[in-house]
Amino acid sequence: MSRSGAAPGSSPVWLGIVLYRNPREELERLVASLAATRETPGTPAFQVRWLDNSPTEALRDVVLAVSPGADYRFSGANLGFGVAHNRLMAEAFADPAVRHYVCVNPDGVLHPECLRELVTEAERRPRTGLVEARLFPDELPKPYDPETHETPWCSGCVLLVRRELFESSGGFDERFFMYCEDVDLSWRARAAGFSVRVAPRALVHHYTVTRELSPDRERRVRRSAALLGAKYGDLEFARARLKEYLELGGAPFELPKESRPPRALARVADFQHLFEFAEPRW
Repeated sequence: MSRSGAAPGSSPVWLGIVLYRNPREELERLVASLAATRETPGTPAFQVRWLDNSPTEALRDVVLAVSPGADYRFSGANLGFGVAHNRLMAEAFADPAVRHYVCVNPDGVLHPECLRELVTEAERRPRTGLVEARLFPDELPKPYDPETHETPWCSGCVLLVRRELFESSGGFDERFFMYCEDVDLSWRARAAGFSVRVAPRALVHHYTVTRELSPDRERRVRRSAALLGAKYGDLEFARARLKEYLELGGAPFELPKESRPPRALARVADFQHLFEFAEPRW
């Protein structure tokens, strides 16, 4: 057995972390949680890649200080969440031994057993596409089946993506700069017959109650939601979100003229519950 307790020769897991002007304290917490993860018995071997979307390379020294020898890359532009993770996933899955890629938000703190439980859940069933960690203490109200752990969509906060899904779907739709790309990928996965699940024992601390609501964030949410509605053929939802976006001061843009989505996609889309995109548990 290796130091982590993983079987030697078990397939490596890639963790991708996309940065944008993150405070040092945030990265210190994340790195400490990854160190505890590596020491947890049964955790699979994993490697971490950092991709920085910040305006400058100032975070390079920070990352190398908190994680000596880290694999840090500077993107040179703010690529957005989906584009950045797609780049890392393409590199990860170029290695035929890699079966799992995990998106990790830099403001998350992984429980020491989080990664082990994510991979265990992913291996439970064939045709697994996505597995999300369970957010704590601010758990999303969307439902999941208590036995199968199936859920309508997976959050991108800490999200395991299987090779088969990436090869089938191409990853995130890169028209979504930020927000709703995880909902879209989940819906496409389900429509293609992949399992989309929560790993209830894979906890990640993601405390957002004190996060300041900014006009820029609210505009980005509504812009992405408008795009999602247009993509899945719900023009009433799309136009309502576009109207909100413009009222918040967003620069005008034209919704894409999407063809009618295939029946399998239309069947999984849920715009009846606004930004929950699913019937909430409470």
